[in-house]
Amino acid sequence: MKNIHPFAVSALFVLSLFFNVSCNKDKGSDSAVKTMDQLKVPSNFTWETSREVSLSVAVDLPSMIGSLSRIRVYDGDPLGTGKILLTGSAGYNYPFVNRLRIPTALKQLYLELKNPDGTTQSAMVAVADNIQYSFPGTKANLKNELNVAEPDCSSSCDVTLSGSGSTTISGGKTYCVTGTFTGTITSWTSGTLKVCGTATIPFIKINAAGCNIIVTSGGRLTVDSLYMSSTTTLTAYQSAHVSVRGFYMAINSKIINYSNDFVFQAPFTFNGQIQNFGNMVLKGDATLQGTGGMLTNSGYFNPQGYFKVSAPLTNDGVIEVNNYLHLNKPDGSGSVVNNCRIIAHANIHVYGATLVMNNGYMKSDQEVHLFQYTSTVTLQNQSMISGQTFVMERNLLGAGGTSTVKVTGAATLNDVTKKLDGPLELATGNGTFTGSSSSTFVNGAKLSSIANATNYIPVTTCNPEGIGAPAPPDTDGDGVPDNLDEFPNDASRAYVNYYPAKNQFGSLAYEDLWPAKGDYDMNDLVIDYNFKIVSNAQNKIVDILPSFYVRAVGAYLQNGFGFQFDNLSPAAVGSVSGYSIKGSYISLASNGLENGQGNAVVIVFDNASNVTHVTPGNFFNTQKNVPYALSDSLKLNIHFATPQDASAVGTAPYNPFLIKNLQREVEIHLPDRIPTSLANQALFGTGNDNSNPSAGRYYKTSGNLPWAINLVQRFDYTWENVQVITGYLKFGNWAESGGSSYPDWYTNLGGYRDAAQIYVIQ
Repeated sequence: MKNIHPFAVSALFVLSLFFNVSCNKDKGSDSAVKTMDQLKVPSNFTWETSREVSLSVAVDLPSMIGSLSRIRVYDGDPLGTGKILLTGSAGYNYPFVNRLRIPTALKQLYLELKNPDGTTQSAMVAVADNIQYSFPGTKANLKNELNVAEPDCSSSCDVTLSGSGSTTISGGKTYCVTGTFTGTITSWTSGTLKVCGTATIPFIKINAAGCNIIVTSGGRLTVDSLYMSSTTTLTAYQSAHVSVRGFYMAINSKIINYSNDFVFQAPFTFNGQIQNFGNMVLKGDATLQGTGGMLTNSGYFNPQGYFKVSAPLTNDGVIEVNNYLHLNKPDGSGSVVNNCRIIAHANIHVYGATLVMNNGYMKSDQEVHLFQYTSTVTLQNQSMISGQTFVMERNLLGAGGTSTVKVTGAATLNDVTKKLDGPLELATGNGTFTGSSSSTFVNGAKLSSIANATNYIPVTTCNPEGIGAPAPPDTDGDGVPDNLDEFPNDASRAYVNYYPAKNQFGSLAYEDLWPAKGDYDMNDLVIDYNFKIVSNAQNKIVDILPSFYVRAVGAYLQNGFGFQFDNLSPAAVGSVSGYSIKGSYISLASNGLENGQGNAVVIVFDNASNVTHVTPGNFFNTQKNVPYALSDSLKLNIHFATPQDASAVGTAPYNPFLIKNLQREVEIHLPDRIPTSLANQALFGTGNDNSNPSAGRYYKTSGNLPWAINLVQRFDYTWENVQVITGYLKFGNWAESGGSSYPDWYTNLGGYRDAAQIYVIQ
């Protein structure tokens, strides 16, 4: 059994690269073209199997003050087989901006945000030339995370309503709207109305107990006036649309909402029970009252006027009040329990309500006032009250993890007998609390300024503000916490990226007779590459450490190889090492770049024979009945004089080129890539070359054929003198379609190859 080269261990076909790929395949027969010269290729075809995209990923909210979060880009689901394509930093008002080269067949990318506190968010985005995404501030778990079995109108319908007539609902029957109903309901004594279509009804009065209105996903109900008697229920499912204007709920009636579009169009008073798992908007003032009234919110509840609460309320989602919030003494028993987020854009006044917060957040854009009642206010387990001003007239209790009252303006104690009792911190703008004394803070409670607050409450699903910032360990002080930093002891480096991906190689395949045509087996020189790219906390590139090895030499010529950074001056590079230069026709500068170049040019080797250890003129790994051989592995280290913007460096494999037969002035590049300063421009347009430098056209024949191709995975080339189109059955379709059909032609999918024409290790 042969020893396998360490770089040849990578899988022959990495199908995970196309985990979420739409290939836009032509379902017809294979191209009838049998030779390369018969191809009819669009003149603007670049022969690229990859594309560059611009990426900008923003973070709406800071996770840790002064710390950066980590962004990763994957080619598939990170929890599945997805591979990391790009890593960098993002923070508040500091997006991660970069360019990324991906396979043209890839249609989706996965983004992952990881914060210094270990919390993560992820998103899937469609591939486009410019991808912009903003990770939002974390939000409460809403109804779309619930697993709710939904009814439909395909069964259990006794009567179907349509048109504009009048009807009565009675006899315990189920009346379904599957199309459009604009009629009236003259009487409702028993039964169910199920809306799967569109129902626009001026008036509904339910006269008896135990009746139901059901609006299914996709259903739409609009009611000008709705009267719900005792024990009646209105249920709106996830994609339902409900609009109600006039409204009355009797005690023990109930609304259950999973919908993202449930709107009350006018002020309402609620005497019944509301269970909200979706989005419920009240376009006016709202009052929750009555001995039977109750609100349980796990979604988003938005009174756009004031909100007066005189009944039990439990909040596990988001309540946002556009005006003031009054928490009054309940008409019956019960309390206000806030386990997530309550925001009022005017005052929050706590009157007789018993208020309990458990890891909850309550914010007023104006005043928070705890009025003098015997009922208690308790903050538990890192809860937080935030406001511009704070007035306290009753005891404030703390329990569990330390909670905070944050006040940006004045804080006043109107009753000097009242206490902050337990694990609490009152943090004010200037560190004062008017009317307080040393006896005001007992059992661990304390007073501080916001700037010197000792308590830390992180930004969480429910608390978008947080307070304090325990410095996560950042040994090198570069702003990237140690747990996200791949170089925690090196302030000049933070992340490592790879192209095509970690432990995966791409291939460059050349024909070497330019400006004359070759035999198009594309194996005169086959080089496998992997680029390791090191960047700092500011996403600037510090080092590039590429690895190369020669897999095939199907030519008699002695060829060299290098690559150019098209937009980078030689002065930007501090040093280059690891190359193989044994002859005298390459001249290097002191920093290891090639002399005489306007752009930075790296010569990897000057003669493939020196790294394959094959006598010049002999073939290498292209012929049958010849044992497979291994080349040297070349590991270069390119260190930049100063960290470089990724946009200036470009994307790997940059601009690679073959140097023909030790003639430095004869370069062979990928199609439409510019030559270096040392290339002989007089050769363009000679032989079979149809370059037009003034039009940006390079290294194509008059039939638009190339002399080189770049593959985003390890290329399995054809045998000597076997054209690539013969071994790869979809190659012709791909070329003649200008790349739109079979962009993954080089993979080993069924029907893509004639295996007998593909080189195998002898």
